[in-house]
Amino acid sequence: MNHLSQIITRLRSRSVLIIIAIGLVILNVGRMASSQYNEYYQGIESKQDLLGQYQISTKNIDSMRKRIKQLEGKKKQMDSLMFTGASKQEITSAIQIKIQELLGRANLTPESLAPARDSNKNKDKQYGDVSVKIRLTAQYADIIQFLKELYQLDYLLKVDNFTLKPFKGSQLKVFLELKGFYKLTTAPEENHSDN
Repeated sequence: MNHLSQIITRLRSRSVLIIIAIGLVILNVGRMASSQYNEYYQGIESKQDLLGQYQISTKNIDSMRKRIKQLEGKKKQMDSLMFTGASKQEITSAIQIKIQELLGRANLTPESLAPARDSNKNKDKQYGDVSVKIRLTAQYADIIQFLKELYQLDYLLKVDNFTLKPFKGSQLKVFLELKGFYKLTTAPEENHSDN
């Protein structure tokens, strides 16, 4: 009997161990399934976040396209108002000629019409500006006519400096500095290598 009770005890302890082992296996399988579920769920969440960001980006793309179209239109408009030429010297001459035409329309003859000193700040750029200094003696009405012609011009010219001083009788001594804006028609590198 003693022997039988030992066998039963052994069977009980084996069955308990087997039950414990089966329980551990079930828990381990459950832990692995839970970990895979968590990884899968995190993958879904990250994809949902990416999808949300994509939707935000694509929502803004139409407004960005409209803005780009507007900016391109403004660039074309600004380019049409600029002096163009292959070199800065060519553009400077064109600006001087245009100013001379305006002075002629206003019945003015300049005592001096020359480009201002070049600072070379726009040397290697496609867009830039050229300053031209003018000195003349004129009547007040002729100066007003010149300024009217200047502001009706289809080119971008800015009055940078304007000084009037009394001269003889109703005559005025006028000092003007005009700035003309330009766009080179050739790339600055090509233009620079030609000089």
